[in-house]
Amino acid sequence: MNDSLAELNRLQERDLELDQIRQDQSRIPDELAQARMHLRQLEVHLSDLQEQLREVRMAYHRLDLELQDLKSKREKAKAAQAQATGAKEQTQYGEQIRQLTGLIEDIEGNNKDVVGQILPLLEQMEKLEEQLLQVKAQVQEARPRLEALEAANQQRVDALEADYQSKKISRDQLAASIPAAIVKEYESIRRARKGTGLAKMAKTSSGYRCTACNMQLPMHVAQQVHQASKVVRCPSCGRILWKGE
Repeated sequence: MNDSLAELNRLQERDLELDQIRQDQSRIPDELAQARMHLRQLEVHLSDLQEQLREVRMAYHRLDLELQDLKSKREKAKAAQAQATGAKEQTQYGEQIRQLTGLIEDIEGNNKDVVGQILPLLEQMEKLEEQLLQVKAQVQEARPRLEALEAANQQRVDALEADYQSKKISRDQLAASIPAAIVKEYESIRRARKGTGLAKMAKTSSGYRCTACNMQLPMHVAQQVHQASKVVRCPSCGRILWKGE
């Protein structure tokens, strides 16, 4: 039995090595992770700028339509005033023209003290368009760099996969040389214990302990492990106990 457990220990070493390869495959290099995050941030920023620009353009379009409507009404009022015959009617159209002119200036501004609503929108659009060009250039620069890093990482993952498959063949050959019942029990424990199904028993000043969970073993359990006549499991963690070579 001890020979089988010694082989099982070697099998576990192979399994742990294969586990490490899988962990290495799943690990994202820091440079790649940073490049992914950088591009995502740029794309989010670009999307935000595009949305802001869309909203500003819509606001400008609404104001422009309102402005054209006010100017059309003012022209009609001026034409009606020109055709008016009475003083009262002239005054009424004059007041209407004054009010419309004030509303137009609120939107369009004038050369004196009214900035208007359209100019800030135009300035904002210009600023956003400039920012969009800058961010688009940054995105165009970041994408090829990320693609190169992704390709390099894929090569790394593929090389690890080839190494994994090669070592798994050797591992499976070793597993085939161990009694199937022991291997099945070991693999079941290994899945439950996330990696290890076999633990070496170590001597302490007061007896023996399981090196996996570090718990003190009852003397009768330690004796059974030394006898190596059957598979003995740790009463605490459930791993197969091995006395060592």
